Parts: sequence; C-alpha cells; structure tokens
Amino acid sequence: MVDIAGTLVGLFGTNGPEPDGSTMLDVARDIRANPRTVDCRDGRALGYADCGDPDGDPFVVFHGFPNSRPFGALFDAAGRERGLRVIAPERPGFGVSDPAPDRTVADWADDVADLADALGLDSFSMLGISGGGPYAAACAARLPERIDRGGIACGLAPLESVDLRDRLPFLIAKHAKPLAKLSLWSDGRTARKNPDEYLESTVESTAAADADLWRGEVGRVLLESDYEAVSRHGYGPLADELAVFASDWGFDLDSIDVPVFFWYGQADRIVPLSMGLYYIERIPTAEAHVYPDQGHLSIVYDNETEILDALVDGQR
Repeated sequence: MVDIAGTLVGLFGTNGPEPDGSTMLDVARDIRANPRTVDCRDGRALGYADCGDPDGDPFVVFHGFPNSRPFGALFDAAGRERGLRVIAPERPGFGVSDPAPDRTVADWADDVADLADALGLDSFSMLGISGGGPYAAACAARLPERIDRGGIACGLAPLESVDLRDRLPFLIAKHAKPLAKLSLWSDGRTARKNPDEYLESTVESTAAADADLWRGEVGRVLLESDYEAVSRHGYGPLADELAVFASDWGFDLDSIDVPVFFWYGQADRIVPLSMGLYYIERIPTAEAHVYPDQGHLSIVYDNETEILDALVDGQR
C-alpha cells in the first residue's frame, strides 16, 4: 500500500559515528542550520546539502517524501568512505527551496541542470529514493548527457501501476488540496509532539526488516529531514508534490537510454513492488534487483555495497 502519512524515505550510512566523531544526526542538524542554495534559471532559490568527501566524485541523491536536504546526512559516511561528494537537492517548496507553482515531474531536470551548472558538475551518477524515484527517472530521460548512471530504490512510479485504493491519497491532493494539507499537518504534528511514539507507530505499519532502522538514529535523521521540509513554506508544497505525482509526468519512460538500476523489496509496505515492475517493464535499460524479505529502508541499507558498486564504481 502507498502510505503518504508515513515517511517515504531511504538511506545509506550506518548507525555509528561519522569518521570525525559526529553522528548522522549531528550532520543532519548542521545541514539544516547552514543552508546552501543556488539560483535556478527562473530566479528561484534551490536548497541542497553538500556532504561526504568534498573532493570526491559527485553523487546526487534525490530525497523521499516528505523529506528535504538533511536527508543527505544518511549518505555522508558512505561518501567519505568511498570518495564521493554527496549532493542532495531539495525540491521546490521544501526547506529553503522556493515553491514552483504548476510544476511537473519533468521540470525537476531543469533544476538539477541549474544546480550542476552552479556547482561545476559536468556529469554524475544519481539515486532516487522512494518519492525521489520519479525525479531520477525524469533526469535520466531529460539529461542523458549529464547522467552517467541512475538508480531508483523503492521508488514511486506512475499511478497506473497501482489500484484505485493506492491512488486515492494522490488524487485527493490533486482535487481536494485542503484535505491533503490537513492530513499532512496532522501527521507532522504527531511526529513533533512525540517522536518516539511516532516512530514506533511507523514500525508497526512497515516491514519487520525495517524496525531497528526506524527505531534508531536513522529514524531521527529522517524526522529532522521532515521537520525541515515544512519549516519555511508549510504543508502546501507537500500537498502540491502529491498532486504532481497524480498528473502527467511530462516525459516517456521508454525514451530513457542511460543505464538505470532498480532495487525493490517484496516486503515493502509503503511502496509496492508493482511500482518497481512498472518501471522495469518500460525502461529499456533497466536492471532489476528484487529481494523477498526486505522493506522500505532495508532494501537500501542491506544492499549499500551493491548499490554503490553499480552506480559509482562501475563508472570508474
């Protein structure tokens, strides 16, 4: 079942200290306290995190829903260990990024191109997690000259891939935005009021393989990322993003010709396997990795080496 009340996210890294003695949560809070932005071609500010190895090869990560740039902290340790400069842009209206009314999924490629230009990135590998999956697909389709390799882990797919029940939250956002905002606000209020209780409720509704990750520091980093997402522009942009997923994405999956790797867990109770199969059946360059017992977080956590080998080391 697609669950918009839960945190649609993913991760790299570990639950231990970073190489400099800080924790992932410390890194996330530092990213939040020291925002970085670039200007897009239309004058909007685009927020991003820049962590990992500052002198490493660029690796661009698209956060889940409803996250923001502190999400990049989950990749900081892996970046330092592998010599990767981890860049995690946040989408319009999230965190310090200015809203972009009437945007489509395809429009994200223009923002990423502007970010790459500003940071001097000629080409890079990328990974979209959960709600970031559609945006990775958009970049693969519209920026083939800049994308070395792309990956999507537990990523949302076009709504044709699920039944009406699972489409409903997105359709509500598209046709009854106030109701979607109320639901998102209520969920956020619960998370702020009692984070431990909120994370425990998430454990109860997701895969058993994810339980320790939700309860540990990973869960705290994800909450920090959630808090930052609504810190400046409120819940309207989050509802807008759900509506974006329910609208025409603005590009064809079958036009993608850069290598794209997929990782999905059959035990995932947040994003169903049918979404992964939808991508795999339509993208000519798709390479699929499906695991029976893994869930929404563990699909990335348990396969970190495989993912980085495919997306980064395979390019060197």
